[in-house]
Amino acid sequence: MDGGLFENLRREKSPGRSAKAVSKSNRAPDEHSVSNPVRTVSQVNHMIQEALSAQLPAVLLVRGEISNYSVSQKGHVYFTLKDPQAELGCVMWRSDAVRLNFTPQNGLAVIAQGAVRIYEPQGRIQFYAGVLYPQGAGALELAFRQLCEKLRSAGLFDAARKRPIPRLPGRVVIITSPTGDVLHDVLITAYRRFPGLHSMVFPTAVQGAAAAPQIVRAIELVNQHADQIGGVDLILLVRGGGSIEDLWAFNEESVARAIVQSRIPIATGIGHEPDVTIADLVADLRGPTPTGVTELTIPDVAVLNRELLSQARHLSRDVMHQTSGCRGELKDKTRALTDEFRSVVFDGARTLENFRGQIQSIEPRHAIAQGWRRIETTEHSLFSGVSAVVGRLRTDLATWSDRLHAASPESRLARADAGLESLKAALVFGAGTLMRDQKHRLDALVRNLELTGPQAVLQRGFTITTDRHGAVIRQAAQAIPGERINTQTADGAFASVIAPMHKP
Repeated sequence: MDGGLFENLRREKSPGRSAKAVSKSNRAPDEHSVSNPVRTVSQVNHMIQEALSAQLPAVLLVRGEISNYSVSQKGHVYFTLKDPQAELGCVMWRSDAVRLNFTPQNGLAVIAQGAVRIYEPQGRIQFYAGVLYPQGAGALELAFRQLCEKLRSAGLFDAARKRPIPRLPGRVVIITSPTGDVLHDVLITAYRRFPGLHSMVFPTAVQGAAAAPQIVRAIELVNQHADQIGGVDLILLVRGGGSIEDLWAFNEESVARAIVQSRIPIATGIGHEPDVTIADLVADLRGPTPTGVTELTIPDVAVLNRELLSQARHLSRDVMHQTSGCRGELKDKTRALTDEFRSVVFDGARTLENFRGQIQSIEPRHAIAQGWRRIETTEHSLFSGVSAVVGRLRTDLATWSDRLHAASPESRLARADAGLESLKAALVFGAGTLMRDQKHRLDALVRNLELTGPQAVLQRGFTITTDRHGAVIRQAAQAIPGERINTQTADGAFASVIAPMHKP
């Protein structure tokens, strides 16, 4: 490294005198010398920093074993990376250290990502690490256990925190890689079970350093724009199988936090059945595989139809049972009202007979007139009482008639038929929408193929040149003097011979 980093410093030496000769001179150096001016310590350290920046990449990946690990009171981390031949002092600022999903330990093998810089106030060269990646299955398992314990203590695994999965999701967003068999298997399974499902795909990386940030961003964007696309009922986060390193993006704390903070329920199907990631543990529902979580969350139309028919049969039996009970209750009410009516009539008749007897026993005319007035009053009261009883009887009869009609099997079956027709319309609409979307995608692919095809390229003024074997000549090094070549244009072709190239 000395041969490149400090080349500028070596050039500052006087070309006519060696370092040994300068050191033996008794004369003080000329501070105003143009060829080799005297510099301050700060200037020299700054020159070293510039040399480091010019000669080393902006970002370095360094593999080594941690030793001398310590954390300052401010939360900054200091440690040494070493291998059998050398050691490198390292610093990680608190803002970077708090994002680690594991606790570094002495003796742990890691890959550190960062840059080499000089700490100019002390002239100390050290490695400033921004990210640490544990190496080996044992280190990954340690990081997994540490993060699990942290999130469990924070309550992120609690069942009470998790959101319920909708019984009949209308719109589903699938977050996964757009390539591979996983997306195909999930879509085939979903549309086989529920042909009217409205699904959308959010493509992301599912492996490597870019996967975790992309997954987090996808979850955030779906939540932010769900209302603009008509609402989202469920998010499926899926990926095929792989090693613990391949699945590590789903063990990142940022992904776990994004799943917890989502207001839309999230179901995961990551890897094969034995694979368990932290994303599975915090998700609202975990499936054994991508296909398995699809079967757990997307209802089967055939099963729904059978359940609906079964409920209709139970409803019909309940209606018949309630109708029978209502009829018996109506008979009891009618009997009671009839008895009450008869009692009122009989009491009125007895009172009238008593009044008539009293009138007949009184001979003066004024007594007779008074008696007739009392009779009229009694008759009016009797008529009012009878009318009130009859009115109550009619009202009760109308109420029980309406209840009997509403509870009839015909009325409830009509409502069930209306529900079936609504479901049928939804299924037909969903299938039509799916076919139109697929047709639009096919038309777009055909247009792209036409625009990027060989003939389209030729129409834009380009040519295609091949050698005598038909191989396309892409580089000048393929041109052999004296060899016959063929050139294809938009309206034809012509042959030519490569002339020898003369050096100037």
